[in-house]
Amino acid sequence: MKRPVIYNYLDYRAFLKDMFQFRKQKDKYFSYRFFANKAGFASPNFLKLVSDGKRNLTNESIAKIAAGFGLKKQEREFLENLVFMNQATNHEERNHYYKKMMSMKGYANIHKIAKDSYNYFSKWYCPVIREVVTFGERNHTPEQIAEMLSPRITPKEAEKSLNLLISLGLIRKTPDGQWEQCDKAVSTGPEVRSLVIANFHREMLRLATESLERHPSEERDITALTLSVNHRQMAEIKIKTAAFRKELLELACNDEDADQVLQINIQVFPLTKKK
Repeated sequence: MKRPVIYNYLDYRAFLKDMFQFRKQKDKYFSYRFFANKAGFASPNFLKLVSDGKRNLTNESIAKIAAGFGLKKQEREFLENLVFMNQATNHEERNHYYKKMMSMKGYANIHKIAKDSYNYFSKWYCPVIREVVTFGERNHTPEQIAEMLSPRITPKEAEKSLNLLISLGLIRKTPDGQWEQCDKAVSTGPEVRSLVIANFHREMLRLATESLERHPSEERDITALTLSVNHRQMAEIKIKTAAFRKELLELACNDEDADQVLQINIQVFPLTKKK
């Protein structure tokens, strides 16, 4: 068994389990009691309780565990951010610590695609630019793309987005210099999926709010329903909204003369507690 590489983990408890097994396989005398004595924990099974999800870690206990396993300085810093991301109680905290992890060289070298995917979903204009490049002559420059978007972005942001889309294999240039889409979907690992999905929806909900002031009523459609239903109807409502999304998607796929990108948000959520 090779020594676990902490940058491969987005669950610190899984790392602790694997690291313990590695040390135990390497040194037969290694046990939870031995580790507790070495790291300075009063409880002989503290590491096991943490690994099993029965205890959380603090700044002090993170430092002790890092010392007990002999982690290097950057590994200790990564473990600290990983712990705080896993134990975060809200989306902003998880985002904060994940960004710090992404900025570290060890993680960036191993998880470039995951980092690029995160950035793709965290910038509202990345999916939009992927659609815009197919408009007209399909040879738009970053400056032209920046002018086309609403709200407007900078040419530098457009250029970085184009490079990101290329690196993810979502767009490419043909030999004659035209942009074209590649038939590829962006996916992320399950550990960061909740982060990127939340980031994407938060960005789009923000833009929907701003559109009330940015666009005249004839250029937008923001409506709402407040219904009273039995909670068992939620499954049927989700089926109907899924069918509606599919119908709109087919409508867009059959349009061969697109000249505008629309964002269609459909939200269904409870405003009361179930009995």
